[in-house]
Amino acid sequence: MARRPLIVRVIQPTWTLLNELALNIRTTPPEQSSPAESAAQPADTPSDPRPRHNDSARYEVPDYFYMRRVLQVLSPAPEDVVFDLGCGLGRFLCLAARRKIRKCVGIELRSQLCKAAQENACHLRGRRAPIEVRCGDAATADMSGGTIYYMYNPFGPTTMRDVLANIHASLSTNPRTIKIAYYNSIHDELFQASRWLEKYQSFRVKSGMPVTFWRSRPGIRA
Repeated sequence: MARRPLIVRVIQPTWTLLNELALNIRTTPPEQSSPAESAAQPADTPSDPRPRHNDSARYEVPDYFYMRRVLQVLSPAPEDVVFDLGCGLGRFLCLAARRKIRKCVGIELRSQLCKAAQENACHLRGRRAPIEVRCGDAATADMSGGTIYYMYNPFGPTTMRDVLANIHASLSTNPRTIKIAYYNSIHDELFQASRWLEKYQSFRVKSGMPVTFWRSRPGIRA
């Protein structure tokens, strides 16, 4: 992996810290922090739910600037329920909860990350919507309440296929229009193969990483 320019390595942590201070949360992954904090990166514990498939991706989190851009594209309304699949420490949940929406729900497999996300939700400054963090597998979790789903490449193609099927199946119990934001969309072909979804927007971050936006096609149900 190419090393980032020095100016980026200096400015990026400062920009992130300013955002964290403003929000009163701490969502920087350990590998982006000091060496001492990196050693404390959460590991799987016996209390963590057993996933259907073992293809979870390495925990990473996008920059605040691009997360806000994702929210701008999604344009959540007061009646929306926003799900973050693989929510980690809860950065996107906290940003979304500062908007006037019905609810934010995070799904996270690792119990230590769930606990940290819950703490961030409690400390968040300027929260306008309730936040619920559920420790579980997105492939089998209850998705029936969501209208917007966000994910930052949290798992491999096998789990992603099951997650899309899970969301699709939830339309039969709760018919509704849904949107999905897929950040670092390396498995976009699975979305394209899902005839019940249509891509309605996309952009690339400065590094070239793609972000795609999908919504359920009108009249198509499970």
